[in-house]
Amino acid sequence: MGISHSSIFLSSTACVLLVSGIGWQRLCTSAPEWIKELDMLGQPRQKKLEKSAVVCGGSIAGILVARVLADHFDRVIFVDPELNDIGKPKTRIMQYNAAHILLSLFTEGARRLWPNFDIELQAAGGRLVAADYHLHYSGITVPAPYWNYPGGSLPSTLATRRSTAQNALYALLMQHPAATNITVWPGTVRGVEASDNDEGSVGSVSIRKFDGTQVAVNDIGLVVDCTGTTQAGIKWLEAAGFLLPPNIRCSYKPNIRYATLCFSVSSEIESTLPIPHSRLNAISPHANVDHFDHGLSGTVLMKTDNNTMQLLLYSSEDNLPRRVSEVIPFLSATQGHAPLPSWFFEVVEILCERCPEPSFDNIKIPDQSYVRYHSVPGGTLPSNFIAVGDSNLQLNPVYGQGFAKAMLNAITLNSLLHSLDSGVQTLPQDFSARYFKTNASRTEGLWDATRLHDYGALTCEPMTGESRDTGRLVRWFELKLITAATKYKDVAAALWRVRHLIAAENALLTPRVLWKVLWTGSQF
Repeated sequence: MGISHSSIFLSSTACVLLVSGIGWQRLCTSAPEWIKELDMLGQPRQKKLEKSAVVCGGSIAGILVARVLADHFDRVIFVDPELNDIGKPKTRIMQYNAAHILLSLFTEGARRLWPNFDIELQAAGGRLVAADYHLHYSGITVPAPYWNYPGGSLPSTLATRRSTAQNALYALLMQHPAATNITVWPGTVRGVEASDNDEGSVGSVSIRKFDGTQVAVNDIGLVVDCTGTTQAGIKWLEAAGFLLPPNIRCSYKPNIRYATLCFSVSSEIESTLPIPHSRLNAISPHANVDHFDHGLSGTVLMKTDNNTMQLLLYSSEDNLPRRVSEVIPFLSATQGHAPLPSWFFEVVEILCERCPEPSFDNIKIPDQSYVRYHSVPGGTLPSNFIAVGDSNLQLNPVYGQGFAKAMLNAITLNSLLHSLDSGVQTLPQDFSARYFKTNASRTEGLWDATRLHDYGALTCEPMTGESRDTGRLVRWFELKLITAATKYKDVAAALWRVRHLIAAENALLTPRVLWKVLWTGSQF
């Protein structure tokens, strides 16, 4: 009997779909480029670039950038007004005393930049723990993929307060052999000027030092804006005559407040805390994110460094506790599909009753903003200017992505510098454009995901040109994704990897994961 044309067509179609599905599965599950570039961190350039690299800002992004540039430039000038006394609390950093969650990518990158990172951070009192914050969405557990790792051990990350981490990282920076070409200037960058010989680059940086003297650095190889939420680079470039689009900066108002309570916990008190044993060696024994129908609110408990524990509370309302007596009533008002566990209330009650009065750090989160340097027409930006961290992209801090995002920027910068020919002594004309475009392809998804999630809350004010309906389909998919992650191990594993920035977003779009997400009814 002969084979019909329809049978041949169906068989051929089936083969094509099978091959395409296998190819798409491999594409979506392959490691992203930045993970492949991790091992280039900490590798010095054979012949360093001439001129000076100026790092403007001494926070986490500035420390990471200074360390990277020390491997590539003859001279690195590190400028910040609070570098004169590194141990003094940083008044210019809004979240200096606030709770921080450090994602896996940050720790993996820091280990490449400083091989003694684990030892020094533990010596400073930090804890290296499983990268699991025992996430619950509206009270429902979203598991971390212990089953995917030998012996059930997740990759580790750092549990510490911002102040401890920042001081330890600065010490690591200055102790590293590469620091011999880093000059630290306590002071403030006042502006930049275009080069006389090449109007497409920055030729000079004006600095006001801590003692009041004005200094001009004229041999500029690269200027890096690490001024954080100030995003001073826009002002510098416009004042220097570089024409930027009027809409280069977009922003929205999440309208969230959050409070960090820091408890000093003695070993005697800690031994009485009814925290489940399985949750002790992790970033957080419990974290709960409320459904956006109840506003942008949540609760996180963390054991941090040097016998401290932090309780992070955030809310769309002006109802955060300011004294110990208000903490339990606030937690009791939490709404969700499942309540906070009873042991969580017991732990917080013990901390409030038996520990010394905790410090309260209450913050109103400012507008979240994105300076879209990658959208500037070619040839407009100076070739030797970039922005790193919040200077480029400021994300809602309650999602704990700040340190990891800065590390991702540092990885991108390092790989681009290593891609230059060994004989090159100055940056090519397209260096800035390449950095911003590469960086945007890696981080813009973070801006979209967090922004569109926030739009689900009634109190959020969207950016110009958008409404709260913007992203409705994304939020529908998000709730189905979280539901599927509570039921299927491969979905939970993909979601965990994407959250920790060790997988790209397309890991959520593999045929197996996508099929399960789409066919799972949302329980939210």
